[in-house]
Amino acid sequence: MLCVSGRVHPAAAHQAGAAGTMIMSCAGCDKPILDKFLLNVLERTWHAECVRCYDCHGNLTDKCFSREGKLFCRNDFFR
Repeated sequence: MLCVSGRVHPAAAHQAGAAGTMIMSCAGCDKPILDKFLLNVLERTWHAECVRCYDCHGNLTDKCFSREGKLFCRNDFFR
């Protein structure tokens, strides 16, 4: 999932932690991403569970919207 200025674009998950690659930090919690896969949202890497709406804190598993670098669900984005 990738959010860009209110438009959502699908993105492939990237493998993390393969030999010779750098461990990435999550944009949401700033902890290392040690999972086999990570999410790329707004050109930043995230744990899947850290991709949440800025207002209601609901999980954003399928679609998300962004404004000023913050992630939103559809309902909160159009408020």
